[in-house]
Amino acid sequence: MAEKESRYVFRASAAALTEASPTLKIKEAHMLDGMVLRYQERSPGGPPGDSWCETGHSAYILSGRLRYEFPDHTVEIGPGDMVHIPAGYDHRHRPSAIGDEPVRYFITEFE
Repeated sequence: MAEKESRYVFRASAAALTEASPTLKIKEAHMLDGMVLRYQERSPGGPPGDSWCETGHSAYILSGRLRYEFPDHTVEIGPGDMVHIPAGYDHRHRPSAIGDEPVRYFITEFE
């Protein structure tokens, strides 16, 4: 019996890695319950950006190092680290890659 495609599976291996900006590439899946799952590659050298992100994220870092800038502090995370940032103005942030290698990580968020 042939395997049937499932609405619960996103075939990321078949999805293109698209350029969202000069320093960010993504694969994105919109899942059934409103969750967005992303694989991201963020290259070093780019600034954190001009605008603050107010979207909530949970992230898991595969490789590289990432800095999250908040209005009152910064944090740096690396391979094996997880971070959860709630949505909203009080939790606004700007990520940037640090070091010499791209950061490869997964992010989940709800629409």
